[in-house]
Order: sequence, then structure tokens, then C-alpha cells
Amino acid sequence: MKNSNAIRFILPPPGTFLPNNDDDPLPFYYKPIIGSIYRDRIQGGLDLLMPPYGKVLEFGYGSGILLPSLARLSGDLHGVDLNSDPDATQMCLRSVGISAHLQRGDLLSMSYPEKSFDLIVAFSVFEHIADPRPLLDEMCRILSDSGSLLIGMPRVDRAMERLFSIIGFSGIEKHHVTTYRQVINASRERFSLVRMTSLPSWLPKAFGMYFTMLFSKKLN
Repeated sequence: MKNSNAIRFILPPPGTFLPNNDDDPLPFYYKPIIGSIYRDRIQGGLDLLMPPYGKVLEFGYGSGILLPSLARLSGDLHGVDLNSDPDATQMCLRSVGISAHLQRGDLLSMSYPEKSFDLIVAFSVFEHIADPRPLLDEMCRILSDSGSLLIGMPRVDRAMERLFSIIGFSGIEKHHVTTYRQVINASRERFSLVRMTSLPSWLPKAFGMYFTMLFSKKLN
């Protein structure tokens, strides 16, 4: 069933945001065919959400392309990223009238207050993390008791390695090391899986290329 409260993904005009490194997928959002896949994977995650949210954190905000959409969910928007320059990204955000509290660093060392966020969003991050448990533990700690965690990640296998090579990402197997099933298994102690979708939606999940998972925090 379509979520009538869903927030639409806002694709800013080309040039609004800047890639934060050579591997940033930002240019792919604007390509004729592959761009629709990149945009649909984000929309599939946003469709799972039930706004409003009081305080939102994007883990791995990259170029910042998702932040204008998340700003429609909450007026208290935060982001943390290992590599992105927060000052450069904030300048881009200001050009479209968006304000966010951005930091560069490891979420595990940020020391956010306990139960300080109502929603954490992480698109295309967990596939890079060999052991997701410490991050999931920290996310549980900083989520409010009614908080939600939205994770989006691609399929990780040989078939996807070939597909990424075709679209210009060679050697993706060196970066994508964890599957969505491993993340679900690692989350079971702290989170309950509320809903999950796959892209393309018209194919069985076994053939999905991208997966979005909405989790709720377990209360001890």
C-alpha cells in the first residue's frame, strides 16, 4: 500500500551540490537511464517513513543531495560523514534555503546524547562496513524510544560487481563487503524490522538490486 504521507525525493538542479570525492555517485542521479534507478532507490526508502520527525540524523550524507528531502521531514536536521567537508556542503545547502548541523567524523566518536534522534537515515553506507554491530549499537543508543532507523543498501554479489563495472564503477568488490542479510542479522538484538522493500519493486526480492529497510528500536 502506498504511504500517503510519503515525502518525495527532491532532485536539486545540476550543479547545486558537488561530489565529495571521485567515487561520489552524485553524477549518476542526473543520467538519463541509470539516474532513474538512483532516484527510485531513495524514493523507495522515503516511502517507508511516517513523518513528522522531531530530530533527524543522516549518517553518511556525502554530497548532501538527500538533505533537502530530509529537511521536509524535520526542522532539526543533522548529518555526520567520514569524508565530506561540512562547510562546503552547508554552503550548497544554503543556496537552496536549507540549514543543517553537519559534522565530519566517525559516528562512534561523535558522542551524541542518548536518545537524541527520532530518525536516523543511512543510504549506501552499511555495505562498506565489515562489522555493523558497533554502529547499530550506537544508533540504538542515540535513538529515542520511539525512534526509527532507515537503511538502504545495494545487493552485494558477483552479479552486482559486473553491473557496477558496466556503469563505470570498477573494483566495487573492494568497497562493498556486507550484504543486507548480514545487516538484518546484526540488528536483531537492538532492532525490529518493520518493513522492507526492494528495487525493482516488480521483481521478487531474490532478484532485487537495492534494498530499503525500516527498523524500530527494541525496548529492553
